[in-house]
Amino acid sequence: YHETGKSNNVTILDFSELASDVLENVTALIGRLILEFMQKCPERGKYPIVLVLEEAHHYIPANAVNERQQRAREVFERIAKEGRKYGLSLVVASQRPSELSRTVLAQCNSFIVHRIQNPDDQEYFRSVVSDINRDLLDQLPTLPQQHALILGDCTILPLQVRIADVYPKPDSHDPEFFKIWSDSSAKSPNFEEICKKWECAKVDATCD
Repeated sequence: YHETGKSNNVTILDFSELASDVLENVTALIGRLILEFMQKCPERGKYPIVLVLEEAHHYIPANAVNERQQRAREVFERIAKEGRKYGLSLVVASQRPSELSRTVLAQCNSFIVHRIQNPDDQEYFRSVVSDINRDLLDQLPTLPQQHALILGDCTILPLQVRIADVYPKPDSHDPEFFKIWSDSSAKSPNFEEICKKWECAKVDATCD
């Protein structure tokens, strides 16, 4: 999504349906192109850009298991280390911080942390923040939904905040498994229609 005719904008690149075996190549290419563009801008920092990497553990993993992941991780590690002097910054979002590149997280100076229940993620996050904030991190497993801790250079003191509501609300509620399974009137999805759209998307984006 991108609005034309505006000097400041939000551009959304939706890779949610992109095959996992090409995701790292695509994100690495886009990251590299943006970094090289920023390096070639005649007035450094005149046109600042922030890249928001959602589900970032998919393409900047701590342990790259293949060449694609290694390539993507190297690109974003370079952006994390060098991008700010060109006006290029990163916002890294992930539900599994322990699986993220240590190099990228080490360059982050502010954190917004929602509820974390996985012990490995809790312990890893404690290792990357200062000792003064460790007692506060004990709250992570019990944080209410839509609440977060804010730590780092963006605030003088650590804060617990409630994230503002967004409209329209995203369709991100948890499925009610037992309720649906127990409902005798619940209808099954139209499997034929879904499969037809799925097949058309593979063959021809204009297929009806």
